[in-house]
Amino acid sequence: MGVIDTIKNVFNPSKDEVRHEQRALNLVPAYGSAVAVGSDNALTFTAVWAAIRLLSESVSSLPLGVFTNSDGDKIVAENNPVYPLLKIRPNNYQSKITFLEKVMMDLLTKGNSYVRIERNRGAIPTALLPLNADDVNIKFIDGVLFYETGSNIYDASDILHFKTITKDGIIGLSPIDQCKNSIGWGMAVEEFGNTFFKNGAKLSGVLQTDRALSETAIGRLKNSFNNVYAQLTGSNSTVVLEEGLTFKPISISAEQAQFLASRTFSIEEVARIFNIPPHMLKDLSKSSFNNIEMQSQEFVTYTLMPYLTRIEQEMNLKLFRTNEIGKTFVQFNVNGLLRGNTKDRSEFYRTMLNIGAMSINEIRNKENMNKIADGDKHFMQLNMTTIDKIGQEEKEV
Repeated sequence: MGVIDTIKNVFNPSKDEVRHEQRALNLVPAYGSAVAVGSDNALTFTAVWAAIRLLSESVSSLPLGVFTNSDGDKIVAENNPVYPLLKIRPNNYQSKITFLEKVMMDLLTKGNSYVRIERNRGAIPTALLPLNADDVNIKFIDGVLFYETGSNIYDASDILHFKTITKDGIIGLSPIDQCKNSIGWGMAVEEFGNTFFKNGAKLSGVLQTDRALSETAIGRLKNSFNNVYAQLTGSNSTVVLEEGLTFKPISISAEQAQFLASRTFSIEEVARIFNIPPHMLKDLSKSSFNNIEMQSQEFVTYTLMPYLTRIEQEMNLKLFRTNEIGKTFVQFNVNGLLRGNTKDRSEFYRTMLNIGAMSINEIRNKENMNKIADGDKHFMQLNMTTIDKIGQEEKEV
């Protein structure tokens, strides 16, 4: 019997209890109401915090470089002024990893993240300064997009605006705001669980009487008990019983309460919202050795890559001069996350090379290595031929 059925039995007397004119009073307030959800208090929900921390740390810890195309080779642009901003320190008070964590935190909680590009007189970027997402307003003046923060108004080219999926192409939608009902439900379950187990995992009980109580007496008793539980004072609170009343304690086991199942469902909901495999939020109920590796690679492809692409494209459009756009670019290195183990990769490359499907330079490119001379040639084993040539070769012999 689940917790709902147990509570129903408590609050709805059986036929025998009705026959003896016993009346049971509800001593526990309902916890079914939704919890108000915002970008700040949602972080107190463990599943949401774990999801946002996972995404933020995954993105911020990836290698981020600035490169230039040179005759098909990808050359590290160490002399470009943007290089030290993204590789070492974007501003005077943040490292690269804390900078990207801030970007991802705003992106995942607010749906939008803003960074001001500080430039010198030559319009060359000298610092990247994150802005508080709540303080930024977007304005159109004579059809031109501007960003306003406080008394300052900035041209769109001076603001890196990272956004999630959007309806109008301008403002990103907050995952927390869009799914606040599901998150609020999970928070309500957690809040009820805290109260329930703080009270020894017991409902204090019901009051029973053989007498018929007036509505005034029933209301007074209900208010008295509800006030006790509202204060979350646990099982040591005392309520004065009127004449003829007896207190009947009721215990509900954790299995009956089904809190574990409810919490698991909450984790699944949050995983669905942020498109994260449940096992990465420590829910291993549906994971196995065979599917975890595949789910982890899908996490990179279908979850991380959209965020990385948004960041790369926005930076490529606004951090470089006009003559550099298309030639110089920012790129995250995810090869290490997408690749399998060394043995599997080696066997795959060997097979593709032997059948002529890949050249040496194509393999080197997969491993983030530069080309070599004559590496674009495709090779084929001499002891292989097409079926239609077998008869011709026998005749020639």
